[in-house]
Amino acid sequence: MIIKNVRCDWVFLAETNQHGGYSMCIMIPNSHPQLDEVKAAIAAAEDKGIAAGKFTKANTTSANFKQPLHDGTAEHAADERPAHYKGHMYVNANQKSGQPGIVGPDGNPLMDNSCLYSGAFYHVDINFYPFDTKSKGVGCGLNNVMFVKDGDRLDGRVNAEEAFAGLAVADENLQ
Repeated sequence: MIIKNVRCDWVFLAETNQHGGYSMCIMIPNSHPQLDEVKAAIAAAEDKGIAAGKFTKANTTSANFKQPLHDGTAEHAADERPAHYKGHMYVNANQKSGQPGIVGPDGNPLMDNSCLYSGAFYHVDINFYPFDTKSKGVGCGLNNVMFVKDGDRLDGRVNAEEAFAGLAVADENLQ
């Protein structure tokens, strides 16, 4: 499924994350028109897992069952990110078998990785799947990403021009 125009955090698309894969946290506003579609896709993955014998209906209501959709307001109320997550649901999407496809707003392959950062807006192509490994649950695969537009950075980083504003030195002082 493709979720349109969502802001993302913890974006690891240009390089791998600490687990050796590519990933992003997809922040879906509670008012997003596709939120019910996301919930239906998760329910369909649960049904697929039940049909395949990976888990039972009772497992899906267990506290140990891994659900992919999280309430950002409730889960991040006590840490440094509540302003970013308040009023959002979020999904952590991952790709471990190679880099997802990445295109720019024009639909062509992205040649400049500078727009792959936490806080930018994207269209994301994801899929939900059941798993039964060390734990049971529904995961989220990250297939493709389209950069849509810039947003305020969530990682606190500023560009070099801002960081060194007022510190430029004349060439004759560089000995």
